[in-house]
Amino acid sequence: ESVNINLRESFDSVIRLLERQAQAKGLRMALDIEQDVRPVFRGDPLRLRQILSNLISNALKFTEQGSIAVHVSRLGETRTQLQLRIEVRDTGVGISRDAASKLFSAFSQADASTTRVYGGTGLGLAICKRIVDLMGGHIGVESELGKGSVFWFEIPMLNAASEIDGTRTGLPGARLLVLTSAAAQQRLGAA
Repeated sequence: ESVNINLRESFDSVIRLLERQAQAKGLRMALDIEQDVRPVFRGDPLRLRQILSNLISNALKFTEQGSIAVHVSRLGETRTQLQLRIEVRDTGVGISRDAASKLFSAFSQADASTTRVYGGTGLGLAICKRIVDLMGGHIGVESELGKGSVFWFEIPMLNAASEIDGTRTGLPGARLLVLTSAAAQQRLGAA
């Protein structure tokens, strides 16, 4: 889907949904959107919320104290497109480099005891990777055992139609097809 998205409203809705779980564990949650990120762009709000929700849910699962922060930055922009980087930073248990390299594969978790201790199927990150890939982006993780993790994804988003400059004034070289009923054509000919 490609519709106008208000980034702050969309991400705030995900955070509000998961905030109670964070409060129950005594965790702080924050949303930080850099000032140079346009507030409205075109994209698939459902898929964006799905990815963010999964990343925050994982952070909640593996963080016992401290905080979880969502950070949004702009990597670049063209006349029609905006490249975003969204990070979910936590102060959780962290992940070894070996385990991190397997996280985005279906049914894979950091180690065999993860399912017993934290639950889950190991599908969430594989689904996120598939969605991000379909959106033309990339997803990854930076982590160190005992020091937390930063799960990130970078995706291209379309600028809102109202923000694209340069309205065409002509159609040089364009082909045109006009479909009309015979009655409509007769009315035009008579006028």
